[in-house]
Amino acid sequence: MKTKALLAPLLAILVLGACQNEPRRIDPSGDETVTSAGVDYNEIIEWTDTLTHRMLTSTFLDTGEFGSQPIKMVVSDIENKTDISHFPSDILLGNIKASLLDSGKTRFVTTYGTQGTDDMTRFTQELSDDPLFDDSQVPASGQASVARLSLRTQILWSRSQGTRQAQNTYVVHMWVSDVRNGEEVWRSRSDPIAKKFKKGSVGW
Repeated sequence: MKTKALLAPLLAILVLGACQNEPRRIDPSGDETVTSAGVDYNEIIEWTDTLTHRMLTSTFLDTGEFGSQPIKMVVSDIENKTDISHFPSDILLGNIKASLLDSGKTRFVTTYGTQGTDDMTRFTQELSDDPLFDDSQVPASGQASVARLSLRTQILWSRSQGTRQAQNTYVVHMWVSDVRNGEEVWRSRSDPIAKKFKKGSVGW
């Protein structure tokens, strides 16, 4: 009986500990999120929301210089120049494109570019030679849009080190070029995000 009495609290502690270790859903932008020495999800959203807002509130998309809205835009590249080998560039790109498309001011060309392409736009053109499909529904040659503007993004990084501590600082540059003449028509950069940590506390 004494053994059972001693085991009962121990079992309760083990069960409680196991429950606390169970995964649970949290707010991805809330106070419970894990803060890493790199770039976190809520920081990517903060960057993209800020930069796309600046683009949309500037005047270059509204002047008519690049055609009527929605203006055709292509994603040139999202260049990761940080220490993060698996940077989630798809999350960055997805949020940028969603904000710009929702504005009604731009529309993205997906037939070419280094990011955000869709192979189906080219594959559909080849269906005219397949007897399984009604070729009258296949787009005629020369229907694909050519972008007027090109969007490029860079994620940059710098490292500062002291005797016992280190700091990673990240910033995003985003710019738009006129593909007809190669001129840069808009550029902005995010506010830097700095992460300070004890050396040896992360796996660099």
